[in-house]
Amino acid sequence: MPSAVPVSSPQFRTQLLRKLKNLVPGHKVEFVEAVRSGIAFRLKDDRGRFRSNIVRIHRNAVHTLEATSLRRSICGAGVPPAGLPRGLSQ
Repeated sequence: MPSAVPVSSPQFRTQLLRKLKNLVPGHKVEFVEAVRSGIAFRLKDDRGRFRSNIVRIHRNAVHTLEATSLRRSICGAGVPPAGLPRGLSQ
């Protein structure tokens, strides 16, 4: 069984972008670079409003990039002033 790619790798970032594009179409992913370990991002809508708080992923497990896990991570980061994207609200 092949091991999962590290969270800090470009391959993981590409996989994450693809999954988020399917999960929340019409939203851009803005990566936060000031993270010691792992990866962090925020979702931004087409009007420039942040639609998620900072979501941090520290390690890659089997379920990390599944839709339910990503949805749980985004909702778990809290609700921003503009609200969560449609389909992700609790």
